[in-house]
Amino acid sequence: MADLPPGAAEIAVEVERITALPGGAADRASELLTVLHRLVPYAGSMMYVLNPELREFALLGESGYAEPTLAYMRSSEHYHEMELLGMDRDRPPMCVRDTPFPPEELPSWAEHLAPAGFREGVGITLFSPDGRHLGLLTLHTDDPAHPTDEARDFLGLLAPLISDAVDPMRSIVALSNIVGDADAGVVLTRAGNVLPLPGLAGHPLLRSGSVVLEVAASGLAEGDVHSAFLCPYRPPDGVEGHVRITVLSCPTSAPPHLCAVVLTSPVGDLRGLTRRELEILGLLVDGWSNQRMANRLVIAQRTVAAHIEHILIKLNAPSRTLAAVRALRLGLYVPRPLARIRR
Repeated sequence: MADLPPGAAEIAVEVERITALPGGAADRASELLTVLHRLVPYAGSMMYVLNPELREFALLGESGYAEPTLAYMRSSEHYHEMELLGMDRDRPPMCVRDTPFPPEELPSWAEHLAPAGFREGVGITLFSPDGRHLGLLTLHTDDPAHPTDEARDFLGLLAPLISDAVDPMRSIVALSNIVGDADAGVVLTRAGNVLPLPGLAGHPLLRSGSVVLEVAASGLAEGDVHSAFLCPYRPPDGVEGHVRITVLSCPTSAPPHLCAVVLTSPVGDLRGLTRRELEILGLLVDGWSNQRMANRLVIAQRTVAAHIEHILIKLNAPSRTLAAVRALRLGLYVPRPLARIRR
């Protein structure tokens, strides 16, 4: 076993304690950087989280750098440089002296760090246990004797704990637990793409570009932080029915490129509402008149009125307006774009 640096045991205990703290990743990152200074006497430190869509880093915490350096470190050019160094893979920490290229050929070092007086440094890739590239931690010193080889290698042992502490999915997974019977889910990004949600499978209705996600994004754009609705679905070799869709806006502590959690779950109690009545409830939620519904559904107005009468009884609602409010609150309606898909 490699030699451990002085105070390694105490530092490991502190890192483990910080990892277990509640709250946001930025707070834990700040605490971690304070503790790691005892291991590496850095003059500059950065903790980044990765935006995989833009292939850029977002700063979670930093100290000791000028703004032009920070701007470069957040850029896609810096991400490309990290790719060339292999820092986009789950690998041991790398000091400047370990890089496969001369430091003067690296733009980050030659154009930013060395002119600022830094003489050494170490980069630690941060990966989750399920293989997600979370980000990067860098510590730069003004003393070429640090980091030592022992400190570098010990950082590799601490990397899984540090990764867990700054994993942006921690708060999102905790949020998804609100829906206790969820059986599938994804994280929706602001660009309209989807990312896997740790602990839950995917679902055909939640694939990137699906109309379900368009409906979810539309509600978020209107300011909904929580919504639920039904979507018609026929499972393979199954009977056509419905799936409940729940949309939860990501907490403010999540990286800005993550928008919402979208979950599927069993429909639960439908209050005896039929498929047609669930579709009509979707039109009621949109404020449609009986005439417009009749034209849309190609049925007589009196048939629409009969459906609405049944809906009011089943939802114990004295008016169509209150029926729409209760349908929204209970998620007992099929949004208009999804009803069109079913037919």
